[in-house]
Amino acid sequence: MTNPLTRSPDYPITRFGAAFALVVFAAVTVSCGRAPAPPYPLAFSIQVSSPRALESSREIAIPIAVTNTGQRAWDPARVHLSYHWLWIVPRELASRSRWNAPYHDGIRTELSEAVAPAERVVVQGRVLAPSVPGVYWLQWDMVEEGVTWFAQVSRRQPLALVFVFPPLAWILAPLPLLIAIAGIVLVRLKPDATEAPTVVSGFSSLVASGSSRTRWFSSSADIAWCVACLFAKPFVVFHDALLEPTAVAYWLTLAAAIVPVTIIALVFPRRVRAWLLLALGIFGSLVILADVVYYRFFGDVLSTPALLGVHQTGHVWGSIRSLSTPGLVWLIADWPFAVWLTIRLSRLKQPSAPFRRRALVAAATLVILAASGSVLSVRRAIASTPLDQMFRDRAVVEQLGPFGFHAYDTWNYVRSTWLRVPVSDAQLDDAVAWFEARAPLRAGTGSSFGAARGKNVIVVQVESLQDFAVDFQVGNQEVMPHLRRWIDDSARFTTVTDQTNEGRTSDAELTTMASLLPLDHGAAAFRYPGNRYVALPRVLADRGYRTLSAVAFEPGFWNRQVMHPAYGFQHTLFELDFRLTEQIGWGLNDRDFLQQMLPHLTKLQRPFLAWLITLSLHHPFEDFPAAHKVLKLGALEGTSFGNYLHTMRFFDEALEEFKVALAKNGLLDDSVIVVFGDHDAGFARDESLTTRLGIRPDDTDWALTDRVPLFIRAPGLRGVRAMPAGQTDVAPTLLALVGVDAARLPYVGRNLLGTDDSGPVPRPYGDWLDGQHLFLTRGADHVCIDLARRLAVDRESCRLADERARRDRDVSRLVVVDDLQRRIWERLTTVVK
Repeated sequence: MTNPLTRSPDYPITRFGAAFALVVFAAVTVSCGRAPAPPYPLAFSIQVSSPRALESSREIAIPIAVTNTGQRAWDPARVHLSYHWLWIVPRELASRSRWNAPYHDGIRTELSEAVAPAERVVVQGRVLAPSVPGVYWLQWDMVEEGVTWFAQVSRRQPLALVFVFPPLAWILAPLPLLIAIAGIVLVRLKPDATEAPTVVSGFSSLVASGSSRTRWFSSSADIAWCVACLFAKPFVVFHDALLEPTAVAYWLTLAAAIVPVTIIALVFPRRVRAWLLLALGIFGSLVILADVVYYRFFGDVLSTPALLGVHQTGHVWGSIRSLSTPGLVWLIADWPFAVWLTIRLSRLKQPSAPFRRRALVAAATLVILAASGSVLSVRRAIASTPLDQMFRDRAVVEQLGPFGFHAYDTWNYVRSTWLRVPVSDAQLDDAVAWFEARAPLRAGTGSSFGAARGKNVIVVQVESLQDFAVDFQVGNQEVMPHLRRWIDDSARFTTVTDQTNEGRTSDAELTTMASLLPLDHGAAAFRYPGNRYVALPRVLADRGYRTLSAVAFEPGFWNRQVMHPAYGFQHTLFELDFRLTEQIGWGLNDRDFLQQMLPHLTKLQRPFLAWLITLSLHHPFEDFPAAHKVLKLGALEGTSFGNYLHTMRFFDEALEEFKVALAKNGLLDDSVIVVFGDHDAGFARDESLTTRLGIRPDDTDWALTDRVPLFIRAPGLRGVRAMPAGQTDVAPTLLALVGVDAARLPYVGRNLLGTDDSGPVPRPYGDWLDGQHLFLTRGADHVCIDLARRLAVDRESCRLADERARRDRDVSRLVVVDDLQRRIWERLTTVVK
């Protein structure tokens, strides 16, 4: 009998047939293989229309009806719906082969209630496509967490064949590169009348004479490349930021690619045109690249005000490098070929097409574009979209596309700065009335008022310290054992939300010192450094305190050489004022920094305010020195999160040594000591991190984890305080402790030791938090979360608090943008008197 796999003239076909038979046999084996005999304690049947095609890494939800056909009821806390992804050749038949690796268990779908035997429940089943495109089998399954998959103890469900295709962004990404290469080849083959006949030129003549379309493309390849560049690359932003663009956004993206290119092609001759289009294409690529990297760190696209801090890019190069992935190469891979193409086109001797012909082509292109826009009702759609009510730029990108957003954002910046109308008397009166009404929240009331009168104030601002790190443990190892024990003689505020925005550390200083909310876009340190702030340092300096700030870094970073005097610091120590011994991360390590501050503190006239800003390691938390590693992290060792834990432990020990030294110098009990985190660590949300933190991978838990610790060591303060708070509450609280009534100060924050307030604490992007609710904004959409039940509730439940949070944000923005803090303070002083 002939072996069907023996080589023959039909060997490729025979081999394909054998492989196909193997796949079919494998599917039948896996689907209908031997299963345990009934009855089944855990079993189910499912009614579902499984997807046949999915975009890689994209999650969808589909209706699924699941029936409990087993003998045991399902506990919704332990039993979940899930699935398996299997290669087309299952692992059971391909052990020890490369097909073993991409075998995935799926994400879970929770059941809404307990399901008794024979009962049926309908859920929205969550499906996350594999990250690698290809052809897969999808097999639905149930799982009792920590115990078993149902397929291990009962019959398996049938397999469904699913095609997983790459995202549109990565399909389009190579297009500019391919067009540039094709243009180079065709221009190379294009005959030039000035060249002597050669074999190549003869072949070029043959090619050129063969197709008028080829001749047209060879002389217009720069136009095609630039259009492809400006149209294809924005899709990377859409994909990376998980945006859902409207049809108008796609049209505007196409218009942004066609209109400027058409104008340049119409007005300029080919030699000039080629270089202008090269510059335009590279500029557009840089904008998209900046948007993607900026989004990966800040969770939003780059805004015009944020560009005011572009000179600091060199200092955050490590973060930029860590956020750059191989896929981003597509955004720049075409540049060398585009330059080569531009050089070739600019040297062509053939004259450009007549202006009349170019004008006709340009007019036809713009008419077609305008007609398609009319069909989509672009003008009406944009006019009816409340862009000014969207707190996140990514939501505007969904409406306008990346380039449309940047045009809109640039215009808004120009209008709000150079073309801004001065504040009116009515606006000023309204702001004064708002601060006057909130005076009881800032007032120096309660038993702690004046408890630290005459004492020094030492504030330690800790880089990237989040509240979870204080209690975090690896095995039985505490990450921050010393700081955690501060509750024995300090107050710990555990629900201080991170209110910083794009200004990061500079926002932390604005909120804690001046008690004003950060700007929606950009950093006040760059946009409004000349403001006359009535900040905590200035208030204490006016009452006889010596005020000092210290950061072992460059004076220009976050514009501190301007901002710290504006806040009221009489003296600031920078990099050159320290002995730069061992550096960790950006600057002097925390232990040496704090120890070197001791002589300065002992020499200061008392009482004093000292604001100490640490620097040891920063996102992306790379290369922590092995000599300082104390924790045994196992699998976390060498990861960014592992280095972050090492950094926090290092700071914890440095702080303890600093505290002991203060006690020896007689400063500990004669001072109020404050420790707080400036902002979150900047980790991207992923399932592995949320698992380590013991939280669910949803928006609610992630937002609630975005907290910074606040410890205040002062007479009479002990234990944990769990009221919702923000960084804006630091200044009025500290002033109350040293006996300064903040009622007449134009501060957004509250005295946390005074009158109780259940009002919302504003967060970036329009979010806020109070004792009952968490309010999240998603562009034009809003979600009101009941914290007790961790469920979304009717938005009406959040309406009053949301109106108050919006009002807080509007007033604070007015104060910063129009430099009103001192003017309002003068008015409030008069009112109180």
